[in-house]
Amino acid sequence: MTVLQALVLGIVQGLTEFLPVSSSGHLVLAHYFLGWGDSLPLYVDIATNTGTLLAVLVFLWRDVRTALGGFLRGLGSAAARREPGWRLALLIIVGSIPTATIALLVKPVFERLNSPLPVAIALAVTGFVLWFAPRSGPKHEVRQVTFLDALVAGIVQGLAVVPGISRSGSTIAALLWRGVDKALAPRLSFLMYLVVSLGVAVLGAKDVLNADVELAPLLTMLAASFAVGYGALLLVFTVLKRGRFRVFSPYLWGVSALTLAYLAFVR
Repeated sequence: MTVLQALVLGIVQGLTEFLPVSSSGHLVLAHYFLGWGDSLPLYVDIATNTGTLLAVLVFLWRDVRTALGGFLRGLGSAAARREPGWRLALLIIVGSIPTATIALLVKPVFERLNSPLPVAIALAVTGFVLWFAPRSGPKHEVRQVTFLDALVAGIVQGLAVVPGISRSGSTIAALLWRGVDKALAPRLSFLMYLVVSLGVAVLGAKDVLNADVELAPLLTMLAASFAVGYGALLLVFTVLKRGRFRVFSPYLWGVSALTLAYLAFVR
């Protein structure tokens, strides 16, 4: 892989990881339509995922500090367990467990779906999820969010391991349907992403180390996905604040339709 290819894939990941359009799906399509092969090497997904992980860590540092500090204090203090940080940490943990379980169980399936046709179908599904998602809900504070809310979001996030199903879009939509408000829903979604993304980075380290790729492309993918991902985070919070989540649906349907048409009539 060249540095230019790595830069393109890093930019695609950064733009699409947090915008509700499926980063994994776009990486597959970019890799395919640019003539770099029918399937995406696993190390690309892992390297770019690490860059966007760092972007969330920086962007939501205050929430991360609140959750981590609240959890550590709550382990030894009953009073601390009544603080928002403790509950926020527990919500993240509860939401991450089903995600990790589903991801581990369907990893072989995920690898078989890493190609244009299933991605095109999944992108269309994501478009419908965003179109029918509520604009907001009445739960404005962490204490109002239930563990069932977190569990539902975690299950949905686990199912989003399928390329083309947007992780951010589906989990935020699930939280909105559960009554979480449009400002809190993306924060919870991206905090749960942190835990899962860290797991992906750790579990995938061996695949990256064994990959036939030089260090420069890996670092380029990481840096590009971090920088562009941070900007995408700013954009998605702005879009949600205005209650216009469904604006991404026509784009997803368009990409899906064009991909299916190409596979049917051109390839």
